[in-house]
Amino acid sequence: MKRTVRLESDFINEWKYRVLREVEEYQRLIVNEMIGVILSEGLPTTKKKLHERFYNHYKEKYPFLPSRVIEGAYIVAGRIVKTFRERRKKGLTRKDKPEYKRVMITIPNTINWRFNRVSVSVLTHKGWVDIPLRFTEQFTRYLYEGCRVSQGLKLRLVGRKVHLWLTFEKEVEVEPKEGNYLSIDVNENNVTLAIFEDFKLRELRRYETGLGKIVVNYSLRREEITKGHSTKDELIKKKLRKLRERERKIDVLRKTVKRITELARDLKAKVIVGKFSSKAKEKMESDKNDKLRHRIHQWSVIKFVEMLKAQPIDVAEVSESYTSSINPFDGGRLKKRKQIVEKVIKVFNPYLMTGSAHEGGGIKVFEVSARYLESGKVLLERDSIAPLNLAKKVDGRVVVFPSTSPNDLRVTVYEPLGGVPVAELEVIKSKGKLRHG
Repeated sequence: MKRTVRLESDFINEWKYRVLREVEEYQRLIVNEMIGVILSEGLPTTKKKLHERFYNHYKEKYPFLPSRVIEGAYIVAGRIVKTFRERRKKGLTRKDKPEYKRVMITIPNTINWRFNRVSVSVLTHKGWVDIPLRFTEQFTRYLYEGCRVSQGLKLRLVGRKVHLWLTFEKEVEVEPKEGNYLSIDVNENNVTLAIFEDFKLRELRRYETGLGKIVVNYSLRREEITKGHSTKDELIKKKLRKLRERERKIDVLRKTVKRITELARDLKAKVIVGKFSSKAKEKMESDKNDKLRHRIHQWSVIKFVEMLKAQPIDVAEVSESYTSSINPFDGGRLKKRKQIVEKVIKVFNPYLMTGSAHEGGGIKVFEVSARYLESGKVLLERDSIAPLNLAKKVDGRVVVFPSTSPNDLRVTVYEPLGGVPVAELEVIKSKGKLRHG
């Protein structure tokens, strides 16, 4: 298990500031030179090849620089070029080569830096520079929970302070119980999961994240702010910086991941998620309008899976092809042309209907969107289809329903920020009974 923590230092004195600023400038110069050489010579971006090409050359050119500063420079250059080449193939670049502007000092291992719990010492061309740390609750928790600091260190000067990124590692034994699974499908505005115990479906849950709505609302807000103005205007820049789209999205994802992790550890369950690649996103975007294309680009599916993999649970990725177009009960194909109009259901959150909030009429209303597909004589709630099919891909014995009647299944809707159920939907309904619990 790995956790990266961003820390802030106390104010550093003039000498420390000047020394770290010089290291930054050297790294900026070296990385930009390396980028030009890699592209002109067509070098591969593997660490071994870059070390053979650059290490001895720059060690002779800058003998006073610590060796790990040079090593960190070619690692950064390799990552930048790799990303640039991928974007160039897609026609997304406008320049002949990328430029390294926002410098982050990268030190790949602990030979040239030390951590002593209250400060970090970095070896520079002027000797060791000690950087005192400001403690945070997260940092303290990892520090005293048996985690160890990994090899790499990243730091950046921000005024007279230093921002540092430390990664903590901890070995955690994960032994999922056979037959216990959590299969997860990540959608635009919700995360739906099927819970299996002893190869039998126990429950369907749906966490309403609202990420798609957040993205669209922020897009409209940015459009309103920049209308008739240049984005280079300082006042416009200030207004745009105050928008907190990324922070809000990460907060929702983090809370959702926390709920799923707690559930998986309690059940000792193996977590199954769809393998959602950037190529799959490109395929989905091929025939969509601009607004929907922007929304799909901003989907946090890959980020969600990364955060899930960082938890002390067993996570397996499987192909999600056809998981939303096959009936999990009879294996028949679902026809998109028979999709029912989306229904929006307004429900009360019963956990907030107590005390003064209830008496004053301050009852929280929660909107739940449900999409249905027609299959024979029943209607299937579309977002609940994929997690059932994902589980079948791992083990055919998994999808065992608690009743011979699929109409007995329900999906409980949760709000991830509160972690409490707010509504219940029937997963499959007869045509004449499109009701919600």
